[in-house]
Amino acid sequence: MVAFNRKERDKKLRRSDILRAAEHVFALRGYHKATIRDIAREAQYATGTVYLHFKDKDDLYFALFENKIKMLLSLLKERVECEKDSGSKLRVFLKEALDFFEKNKDFFRIFVYEGSQIYTEDRIAGSVTGRQFKDYLIKLIREGQGHRVIRADLSPCQTGDVFFAILKTVVIDCFKSGKGALTDLSDTILSYFVNGVGRDK
Repeated sequence: MVAFNRKERDKKLRRSDILRAAEHVFALRGYHKATIRDIAREAQYATGTVYLHFKDKDDLYFALFENKIKMLLSLLKERVECEKDSGSKLRVFLKEALDFFEKNKDFFRIFVYEGSQIYTEDRIAGSVTGRQFKDYLIKLIREGQGHRVIRADLSPCQTGDVFFAILKTVVIDCFKSGKGALTDLSDTILSYFVNGVGRDK
């Protein structure tokens, strides 16, 4: 039993080493120029060892992307749940998400420029992690509706999609322009989402 546990720990360590190396290589070379051989060399493993854990480069990138989303979701839950009112929860959600994307800009920039070829977004949306992320956002939307921060007649699911679409668009535009810090945009995004863009009456 002890040997089995040690074997499992070694397997997790190798997988973690490979993911860490992959993040560095992808950020340095981009998705299309990076190779499994490059990643294996960075991780100081044989190429075959990488293939024992991941069937191909696409599978490896998706695992790394999903791991990032897991980290983000865990961080959001920790920080957001410290807030008491719905407005503050949405504001913290935005600030922490934008800060996470900013700190991991080199990696997420790959998705911005090469994501359409990798099909990561669809896979993430259909994964357990993707559904958990969306469910958590819908939970915050429902709380906001209960506290009259968000209109109660709107579908929480569709409203969550709109919220995330605004967030994603701002992140992509910021990455492409290379101007400003993402964290400076949280109040603007929240204003678009909560108040809309219509003129005051």
